[in-house]
Amino acid sequence: MKEGTAKRLLQGAALCLASLTLALAGAAIPIAGVLFGLLTPLPLILLSARHGRVIALLGVLAVGASLAPLLGLRYTWVFFLEFGVSAVVLAEAIRREWAPEPSVGAGVLAVLGGSVLGLLMVSRGAAGPMEYLLEHLDLALQEAMGFYNKLGLSPDEVGHLSTSAEQVRAFLLAASPGLFIAAALLTTSMNYFLARGGLARASTSGGSDPGFAWNMPDWLVWVFIGAAALFLSGLPVVKEIGLNGLLVVMTLYLLQGLAIAAFWIRRLNLPPLVGILGLVLLLLQPLLLLLLTGVGLFDIWFVFRRPSLPSPPGA
Repeated sequence: MKEGTAKRLLQGAALCLASLTLALAGAAIPIAGVLFGLLTPLPLILLSARHGRVIALLGVLAVGASLAPLLGLRYTWVFFLEFGVSAVVLAEAIRREWAPEPSVGAGVLAVLGGSVLGLLMVSRGAAGPMEYLLEHLDLALQEAMGFYNKLGLSPDEVGHLSTSAEQVRAFLLAASPGLFIAAALLTTSMNYFLARGGLARASTSGGSDPGFAWNMPDWLVWVFIGAAALFLSGLPVVKEIGLNGLLVVMTLYLLQGLAIAAFWIRRLNLPPLVGILGLVLLLLQPLLLLLLTGVGLFDIWFVFRRPSLPSPPGA
């Protein structure tokens, strides 16, 4: 009994340390650290699924308490509201064996709610949340312009970049709701599927990969058509609504395209290295993201995962 308890404590401590390390990497490492930071909830989801709700809650509190002296109280509250809450919600969805779509949806709602509360907290003292975001966006653009100046670019080149930066700023402001929801969808689904895959591999009964079950309802195509029509209308406010709708719907179809790709990798018994190389190509070639999004969209008509074909075990 003592040996089993000690083993559980060590596993729990290791998972908490992993979450802490990912959070610190996300705050300290430029660019690549963002990806590590997005995986911060993953060890906490595994902790809850393997050792129960109480241990997971204590783990979240322990990680937050460790972050406070290192990154400050504001970041600690952001960690609790965004990562801690979403980890608890996703772990509960896995425990209750919900389907992937409602599980990811619940996690996204938790991330969005926590993010809004976190934004309200960190923007205290500013004129408002939007002003806080605009201030940090302008600061990021100024730092980018300063970096280009240090590279020794000519004034004309810097001027062109400055004009482009203004266009980027305008786009980010117009598309910020859709981009925010799309990012929450991708982050939540990534943590969910990695957690489910890890738990399935660790299970003695050999669970199945939930990615094959991801499927969007047929009526979503009408949302896509409506959002595209609004975007193409050219009307200022209506166009922005359509743009944000397209970003969200296309992200959902991208997830479906990824599930189809994973399905065929397993159906054809391709080595795991193929999947890893495919992921690298997706990061390096954005056109492949559009291709997968199109595959997910046209799945409603072509049914790329046909049940008549031999299915792999657990699909």
